[in-house]
Amino acid sequence: MAWTIDEALDDDLIHLDNRNDDLGVYEFRVGELSKIVTVLLSRLPTSDRARFYRSHNIKTPAQTYQYSQNSTIWDDLPYALHQAVNGITSHYRHAVEKGLVPADSWLVES
Repeated sequence: MAWTIDEALDDDLIHLDNRNDDLGVYEFRVGELSKIVTVLLSRLPTSDRARFYRSHNIKTPAQTYQYSQNSTIWDDLPYALHQAVNGITSHYRHAVEKGLVPADSWLVES
């Protein structure tokens, strides 16, 4: 599936605080958490592939280890953003479905 930036940000857990497509900067809160997660996107110099930097990783009580992406290089900018967002929201969603109460401590600085 080819992603768009809008689709990558279309997650009911995302509360967008800042979006600058020209600079590739996206700042959002996740669910009930107050911490702001920043994602910076950039294109690789020699291709259309993209990478991201994410300010926080997630570690909920339902996880054994803090989740951080193994790869931060993806086919294009929208898919890289989708991976950056989904890497946090999927673990948040799973923890809440298990009955855990969201806490800002779940977000760990990268």
